[in-house]
Amino acid sequence: MASDGVEFRVLGPLEVAGGAERLVLGGAKQRAVLAVLLLRAGEVVPLERLIDEVWGTDPPPSAAHTLESYVSRLRQLLNGLGPILSRRGAGYAIDLHGAQLDALAFVELQESAALASALDEHANVLALASAALAMWRGPALADVALASAGRAEAERFEELRLRTYEMRFDAELALGHHERTIGELQALIAQNPYRERFVAQFMLALYRSGRHAEALDAYERTRRRLDDDLGLQPSAELQQLSGQIVRQDSLLKRVAQSPAAEPSTSLRGKRRPAAVLVAAASVGLALVLSASGGAVTPGQVAPNAKRFTLVLPETRANPGDAAGLVKYALRSGEIRYDLETETEVVDPRNPRDDVGRIVGRIRTDGVGVVLALGRGPSAQALASAVRGLPQTRFVFLDASLSELSLVGVPNAAAIGFAEDDALLLGGYASGLMPTMDGSARRIDRVSIVAAAADERTAKLVAGFTRGLRETNAAATVSVDYSHDLDDPTVCEQLANTRIDEGADVVVALSGRCGLGAVEVARYRRVWAIGAEEDGVQIVEGGPVLPHVISAPNKDWSTTVGFVVRGLVEGSLPMGQDTVLGIEDDYITGPGLGGAVPEAIGSATVRRCSELRGTRHRDI
Repeated sequence: MASDGVEFRVLGPLEVAGGAERLVLGGAKQRAVLAVLLLRAGEVVPLERLIDEVWGTDPPPSAAHTLESYVSRLRQLLNGLGPILSRRGAGYAIDLHGAQLDALAFVELQESAALASALDEHANVLALASAALAMWRGPALADVALASAGRAEAERFEELRLRTYEMRFDAELALGHHERTIGELQALIAQNPYRERFVAQFMLALYRSGRHAEALDAYERTRRRLDDDLGLQPSAELQQLSGQIVRQDSLLKRVAQSPAAEPSTSLRGKRRPAAVLVAAASVGLALVLSASGGAVTPGQVAPNAKRFTLVLPETRANPGDAAGLVKYALRSGEIRYDLETETEVVDPRNPRDDVGRIVGRIRTDGVGVVLALGRGPSAQALASAVRGLPQTRFVFLDASLSELSLVGVPNAAAIGFAEDDALLLGGYASGLMPTMDGSARRIDRVSIVAAAADERTAKLVAGFTRGLRETNAAATVSVDYSHDLDDPTVCEQLANTRIDEGADVVVALSGRCGLGAVEVARYRRVWAIGAEEDGVQIVEGGPVLPHVISAPNKDWSTTVGFVVRGLVEGSLPMGQDTVLGIEDDYITGPGLGGAVPEAIGSATVRRCSELRGTRHRDI
C-alpha cells in the first residue's frame, strides 16, 4: 500500500488509517509506544523515555525486552505501508515517509492562521482556523495513557487548539459575525471556565447582538467563579470591558482590528518623553478599549528608586551582545542620576534558584528598581515574583507584559521594539533586489528561519511580508521554526533545505542559531537578512558580509537612557508595554548592507522616512 494512503491521527483517539481500512493497533501499552513516537515523529526517542511513558515510575524488570516486542509488532503492522519504525542508537524513531500526521497538518494551519491574523486578513484567519479545528475528533490521544512528558505534549496541542478557537472568534467578531459565535463560545466557557479571553469574546458578541444585560451577567458569573474557586478577581482588561459595556461605549460597536494590530504604547518622539500616549492593554480581542483604567498613572516614584538591580540571562557573548551594551549604557545613568547598581545573572536552564536568591536580596537590600533583559525562562521566573514585591518596580527590556502575564500589574512595565517596522524595510528592499546569481531575475522565494511560532514571530513575519508585498507581490514566503536559539547547525539545515527548493533570500530570526542560516546563505550565494544583536554586523568595523541586505540594530544606549530617566522622574508608564521604534532611532532605520545598490537603498530610505512620518502623526 502506498504511503500517501496512510494517515496517523492523534487529535482524538489514536488511529491509523490505511486507505479505507483502520488498522488494529493492539493493547494499551503498544498503543502508548506508537503515540510517543508519533508525538516526536522523525526524532529519536530514547529507550528510557519510552519505558517511562509506558510504565511510569515503576517499570518491571522485563520492560526493555517487552518494549522490543511492541516495536516488532508495530513494524509488522506498518510493513509495506511506507512509514518506517527503526532502532537508532539508544532509542527508536518513526519516519513518516509521506504518510500524513494530523498533528503536523494542524500546526501548519494554525501557524498560517496566526500569520494571517498578524496581517489583518480576517477572512483568511477564519478559513485557516476553521480548517485546523475541523481536524479534531476529541481530546488529543484521548484513549492512550501516557506519563507526564507525553501527556504534557498532548496538552500542548490542546492549548494550541484553544488558541486557534480564540483566533477564529477574533476573526468572526472582526467580520461582524457576532451572533453566530454565541452558542459555541458558551459551550467552550463551560469547558474552560477560567479562560477569560473566551469570556471577553462572549461578552462582546452578546453586547453587539443587543444583549447588554446578558453580557454583564456573563461577567458577574465569571467574577463569582474566580472568587469562589480561586480567590482571584477578574483581570483588569475584563473589568474594563465590563465598564465599557455599562457605559455603552461607542468604541465597542466598531468593526474590529486584528489582535496583532492592536495599539500598545508607542513613543511618538524622544523629545517628548513625558507625553507618551497611553493605550490600555487589550485582552487580545478585536476591539479598541478606552484609556481609562488598567494602567498606573505616571508620576509615582518608586521607593529606593536610585537603587537598581540589573538581571541578565547567562548567554554566550557575541559582537552585538545586548547584555554587554545594556550594562555599559547603565553606567552613564549611575553618573548622571547617582544610581547604585548591581548586576545579577540567571541561568536560563534552571532559573528558579537564581531568581530565589535575587528576590531575597531585593527584600534585604531594599532594591527599588529591577531591570531584566530578555524574554526567556529567566524573565518568566522573575515575573512570578513581581506581585509579591509591590514596593519594587520591575522593567522587562525587550519583552512584553502580555507574554509574562503581568498586564495591568502596577509595579511592572515592559519595553519592546517595533521590530516589525525594521523587518518591513528589509522586506521592502528584498522585493527590489535582483537575485545574487547575476541574472536579471527578480527574487521570487524567501525563506524565514524563526525560533518559535509565537505572537512575536508572527508580527515579525507579517512586517517583512508587508514590505515585500509593497515591491514584489508575486514573491512567496515560507517560515520554518528552529525551536533553538543557540545551535547554528539547526538553522543551517533549515536554510539549506529551503535554498535547495529555490529560496533567493534567507531571513534569520533565531538568535545565534540564525547565524548558521546567514552563513549558509553566504556559501550558497543567496541574500540574507539578520540582526546586529545576533552578530550579523554590517556597520564599519564589523565583518565583511557582502550578501547581507539588511541587519537592523537596537540602540541600547538610547533605550536604557529613556528607561532610567522615566523611572527616576516617574514618567515611565507602568502596567503596560511601551514600544520603541525607528522613528526615534531606537531601531536604526533600514540597516542596509553595503551590497544593496544605491537606487534600492535610496528607495528604502525614502520608505523609512514615510514610516517615520506616519509614526509622528498626532492621533
